[in-house]
Formats: sequence, structure tokens, C-alpha cells
Amino acid sequence: FGLLLAGAAFEPTQAPTRLLLTLMSPTGTAAFDPQSRFAIGLMGAVTLGWGLTAWVLIAAAPSLPPAIWPRLTAAIAVWFLLDSIISIATGYWLNAVSNTAITVAYLLPILRSGVLRPPA
Repeated sequence: FGLLLAGAAFEPTQAPTRLLLTLMSPTGTAAFDPQSRFAIGLMGAVTLGWGLTAWVLIAAAPSLPPAIWPRLTAAIAVWFLLDSIISIATGYWLNAVSNTAITVAYLLPILRSGVLRPPA
């Protein structure tokens, strides 16, 4: 998804990003002026980095200290709330739906694992 958003920064790679944003847009159109190219492309880079960071954390999960999980969960909750509020407020509610799917995909195994329970 990060690569898809990053594509907005460059004319030759913008078509998939334009299609996605047109489908999500409350107006049914996607504008690509210099500021939106910068913002959307930069968000693509951030999203890609965030996804790769999560991938590394998941791979390292068995060796991480238990104290990391409540902190990581709080960080994801802050992202989820802020990103979803902004998405809904600006008319891009479909992004809040995808945020919910990502958050649930994170929470299900975390809650099942019990790492958020206080030590006995």
C-alpha cells in the first residue's frame, strides 16, 4: 500500500494511486497538484516504512521483552484514532475501514497471546 501511495509522487507511476483515491474520494475525483503529490508520495514512504517496521517486530516477537507489547499497542491505538478521525472528517471514510481491518489484524493475535495481561 505504501508503494501504491508513493507512486503519486511521479507522473509515470501515478495511475494506480489516482484510481484508488478516485474510488475513495467523496467527490469521485483525485487531484494531483504539487502539494498533493508531495503529501501523498511522502505518506506512501511513511506507510511503507511503518509496514516494514511492523514486519520486523512481528518476526522478532519471541525475543522481545513483554513490556514492548502494551507500548506498541498504545502507539497503534493513537495512529488508529487520529488517522481514522482525519479520514472521516475529510470524507475519506473508506480509509477508516481499512484502518479498522489493520488494527483488528494486529489485535487478534496480540489479545490471544495474552501479552497485554498484567503479570500474575
